[in-house]
Amino acid sequence: PGASIRNGSASGSVALDADGGSVRVSGRLGVEGLAAFAQGGSVAAQGLGLRGDFNLQHDAQVTRLDFDGALRGGELLAGSFYAQLPARDAPLDVNLSRDAAGALRISRLDYQDGTAVALNASMALSAKGALDSLVVNHANIDLARAIPRYASTWLQSHGLPGLQGMGQAHVALNWQRGALNALQVRLQNVDMADTSGRFAIAGLNGALDWRSGATLAPTTLGWRAASIYHLPLGTAQLHLRDDKGLLALTAPAQIPLLGGSMLAQHFSFDPAGTQRTRWSTGLAFVGVSLGELSGALGWPAFRGTLGGAIPDLRWQDGRAVLQGGLSMQVFGGYVDVTRMSLAHLFGVAPELGADLSLRGIELAPLTSVFDFGEITGKLDGNVQGLRLVSWHPVAFKAELHTVGGGRISQRAVKNLTSVGGGGLAGGIQGAVLRLFSTFPYQRIGLSCMLANDVCTMGGIKPAEGGGYSIVEGDGLPYIHIIGHQTRVDWSTLLSRLQAATTGQRPVIR
Repeated sequence: PGASIRNGSASGSVALDADGGSVRVSGRLGVEGLAAFAQGGSVAAQGLGLRGDFNLQHDAQVTRLDFDGALRGGELLAGSFYAQLPARDAPLDVNLSRDAAGALRISRLDYQDGTAVALNASMALSAKGALDSLVVNHANIDLARAIPRYASTWLQSHGLPGLQGMGQAHVALNWQRGALNALQVRLQNVDMADTSGRFAIAGLNGALDWRSGATLAPTTLGWRAASIYHLPLGTAQLHLRDDKGLLALTAPAQIPLLGGSMLAQHFSFDPAGTQRTRWSTGLAFVGVSLGELSGALGWPAFRGTLGGAIPDLRWQDGRAVLQGGLSMQVFGGYVDVTRMSLAHLFGVAPELGADLSLRGIELAPLTSVFDFGEITGKLDGNVQGLRLVSWHPVAFKAELHTVGGGRISQRAVKNLTSVGGGGLAGGIQGAVLRLFSTFPYQRIGLSCMLANDVCTMGGIKPAEGGGYSIVEGDGLPYIHIIGHQTRVDWSTLLSRLQAATTGQRPVIR
């Protein structure tokens, strides 16, 4: 209903047989340059060619159509599905029926597009166009040909524009009443890459077998190399089995990562999507090179190794949620991550939320990495309500402070002064400051609450006469750094930090 033919030419032979309340039309049909639209344009064809034998039967209860022929050329649109059909014949054999209420059933759909796609399937749609069932008996797919021809628009609508693929995929599935009942996948020499660099995988081979309520033989899925946001993952294999309706690891899987390894201690996936938790895993990181990590992410050259664990990471309600916490060993101390959630990881604007706690971080190696100017001692702190959008901070409440005293270099003094928009008070002046390379301090503290692109800043405590104390000295030569700017544009603060950590050394006058 609501279909409109705008263009095209037809030829062929037709036989009509009417008997009481039923009509039968059969014959051979050829169509060139068909342009047709239905359902407000959500279903459309443009420049379509088809030829073949057809048999149409209609009565008060049902309309049936059998077509055995081929499609050739043109474009098809159905919702977010868009296809550019090949210029040569693509055989099509379809049997469909539509009842009086408008429900559509395709009992047979055979389609062959050379080596790109070979499909045998059946499906049913409600009168409102909702998918009630889909059975794919087999779909043999050449990814290099099929993706640009049949999947590019659908992938773009799901945040994956420009996805490139090679290799062979063989898929069978059974989907009924909103739930997947069976899935079988065979992959041969598959390479996939996101042109935006968000992920890639090479040499993917193996199989997945799952059927609701059944116990099937274990399968293996492995790859030669992979990456997520430029973090390289080495060769690995996953051994999977059905476990009470879930696909789960039969044993922990070790994945090489940046000179160390990531151990998937457990992993389970709900193919049917009937549970709130779609997948869950537990990860442990051992001996990951901070130098390689910082290089891959474009950070300053950290030294040492990283270790830590994510005991329980789950995908719930469209986002990855960290149950418990992640603990990492860095710079001689610990960074604990809690309340972490991640949404739209491979979307246009990934969103990350978390709370962080820093304990016992050694300042000497930390400040040397960032070329900030040497500070000795240990650092504690908290970052609450951290929210990143497209990996850029948009909100947080951070407070950092030293534990015990230490020494601070002349350059670090000037950089902290610049960050806080303040100056020296109650101690030696610039002329005397140049005589000393380091100074003893009792406490260092700085805070920032970011909201609406403005950082509200603070320090150890309010300073006499206004502002806030950033550094309190300890003995001679005594220094006291006071910050005067309590509200700073985030872009301005970032510029100050960048200047402080890129070798732009201040001049003491």
